[in-house]
Amino acid sequence: MRIGLTFDEYVQLRLKPMAGADPAFLEAAEQERGAMFPMATTVAANHLRSRGYDVRASMLELLVKNGVAKLTKSDTWTQADVEAAASYFEDAMIYVPYAAMCQTLGCTYADFLRPLREAAEEASTKYGRHVRDDDQLFIMHRVPPRGTSDEAGNLAEATKAVISFTLCDDIRERLERGEEV
Repeated sequence: MRIGLTFDEYVQLRLKPMAGADPAFLEAAEQERGAMFPMATTVAANHLRSRGYDVRASMLELLVKNGVAKLTKSDTWTQADVEAAASYFEDAMIYVPYAAMCQTLGCTYADFLRPLREAAEEASTKYGRHVRDDDQLFIMHRVPPRGTSDEAGNLAEATKAVISFTLCDDIRERLERGEEV
């Protein structure tokens, strides 16, 4: 199971604005998508980090130096180059802490970000003000709540976890009082 975000998941969950946003923001996101590549090494590293890979520019430079990545032009990463690097870091399981948490929970990074975003959109609609898709504002639920084991106590083969979020009580109360969060 791939843990980090694919490019399409990145666009959907990180680049596109939340539901109900001004159409100008949607248009700007589409323009940004079209103009993303090629990327400089530092930009490519930041992009891969936002997709769940614990990457620094020096790591990408090392991939080029060791011949793992073959750039057609120095410090110029095409989409294919970035995807090849993402596959390399996925295979090496080099994740940012949240993506590593998802691996432990038995879900993908997208399986974590998507319901968080949906919960924030739902809360924004319900309370009539913007609620960030920040996991510090929500309680995360995992189904099943823990790994299952057989009668001998051995962990059973992992099944994909389903993640959902509900607002923290104090955040809900602040929103009900009309306060910003």
